Amino acid sequence: MISVGDLEVDLSGHSVKYQGSHVSLTDTEYAILEHLMKRRGNTVTAAELYESVWGEKFLSGSGNTVMVHVLNLRRKIEENPSSPKIIRTVWGKGYQID
Repeated sequence: MISVGDLEVDLSGHSVKYQGSHVSLTDTEYAILEHLMKRRGNTVTAAELYESVWGEKFLSGSGNTVMVHVLNLRRKIEENPSSPKIIRTVWGKGYQID
């Protein structure tokens, strides 16, 4: 179990709770969240996320795919997705969970 604020991720059970309530994530959203949680405190590039989650080589348009999935994930686990506190964007570098 890894916790960040009101977010709890059960890595063995592949389940997520936010503010005590179960959060339904797609497999891709869960994989992104798990990857970021396992690298907590480190900035993860869009390329690293894409290659890890999708298992394909990162191409120029792949960054948009990552961005859309991170946005959808934020909508499910952030109190205010437009001002995220859990999954931060590190401008010009990638994403990070502290």
